Amino acid sequence: MRANGLPPVERIELGAGLTGRVVATVDLLVQEGLAASNGEAAWTSPEWWRFVEADPDHESLYLVIDGADSRPVAAAPALIVRDTRGLLFYNGPRIIGDLSAIGSVSHLAPDEQAALPWLTAGVEAARPALYPSLTVGTFGSSLGLRPFAPGRMTLPVSTVVPALARLAEVVAELVGCRSHALLYLDPEEDAALASDAVVAGLCRSVFGGEGVLDVPHGGFDDYLSMLPSSRRRTIRREIRAYAEFGARTEVGYGPGALTDDHVRLRSALREKYGHTAGQTWARKEFDTLRETVGERLVVFSARGTEQILGYLMAFRFGDVLYTRAAGFDYEASSGAYCYFNVVYYDVIKWAQRNGVRRIHYGLGTTAAKVWRGCTLRPRWAYFGLGPGATPDTSDMIAIQNATASRLLASLGAELEYGSMAGAERDETLPADAASSATMSSAWPTTVNWWSL
Repeated sequence: MRANGLPPVERIELGAGLTGRVVATVDLLVQEGLAASNGEAAWTSPEWWRFVEADPDHESLYLVIDGADSRPVAAAPALIVRDTRGLLFYNGPRIIGDLSAIGSVSHLAPDEQAALPWLTAGVEAARPALYPSLTVGTFGSSLGLRPFAPGRMTLPVSTVVPALARLAEVVAELVGCRSHALLYLDPEEDAALASDAVVAGLCRSVFGGEGVLDVPHGGFDDYLSMLPSSRRRTIRREIRAYAEFGARTEVGYGPGALTDDHVRLRSALREKYGHTAGQTWARKEFDTLRETVGERLVVFSARGTEQILGYLMAFRFGDVLYTRAAGFDYEASSGAYCYFNVVYYDVIKWAQRNGVRRIHYGLGTTAAKVWRGCTLRPRWAYFGLGPGATPDTSDMIAIQNATASRLLASLGAELEYGSMAGAERDETLPADAASSATMSSAWPTTVNWWSL
């Protein structure tokens, strides 16, 4: 929903001849010329921003950077977060100290493990002083920064990202926020800001790794040929188990692809993350999706003899598929490997038949993604903590960054911009990645999907 009670924000000087300002709605951006561009990502499209703006649980606004001629050259979405409610992965103060959001408990060093209890207590005591907070970023785990429109003047990322960080800092103060965060920067965006972070008073942390699969030409055997023989055997066994269970995957397109059959699983996923709005909420979300990005919808549904067993919701933009959310009834589908078939194997087969060259799987469950051929692309977070923060807060972010970095490194991700991410993956992945049977039995009845 539109942010409430925004005070007037005059043009803000950002340096290098750039100025910044706040715009309240997508419709106003479109009136200024915001337009779709060829090859744009789902999460930076005007369609997606309209969907996010319609969400009743979050207050939306947009940061616009203008060139020397006062015409807009770039824009990014933002959220005002008033308290601990709302989605964890877009709530800066709540992310700090939560190693399920950033970090890895299993990668804590002994001294970090020892410090964790008292740092956690310090962060929890300081957290109320960080609200309200401004988040620059959008659903889909994306910073959302984009050129304003095709044909307009464009600026290098190295110029635009520091300007956006400065704009976020000033806007946060003007709208009464005590802290701010820029979330899900990609490696190029991170490289543009990293050297200025300390000067700007920002705490930097790797957020996680986005799993991206480049779909091989040919058939499914060409995909399997990318993987070691042991993985090929496991995948074939999982596909056989799915078929023997009597499950099948159906693919739906467009506004009618989401039905009441999916409502139960969608509402259960939200409930897992502390949102108890229930099926009424899920139906309303589906209606908004149909109205905003409905023509982009591709929904993969696992169906048994009597009921839907799970689903994956995705959006197609050109020859790229962006996954959004998934939900599964593991009790009803025990032993069928529904998750792996619906999210990976049947999606890859569909992509090969339908001219999709790349699949974006988002963040989270990184080991499973690497095991099935994805490359990990790091995403970064920057926190402006404001005067209410304590040393415990920045120390906690440092631990989260260290453990998240170790996790990604163990999976072959390269954290330096310009390196070949995933080029030399360790084939001896952690135990939770090597056995799909172990994973599916250990996971809850709704999948840990970051793109909530």
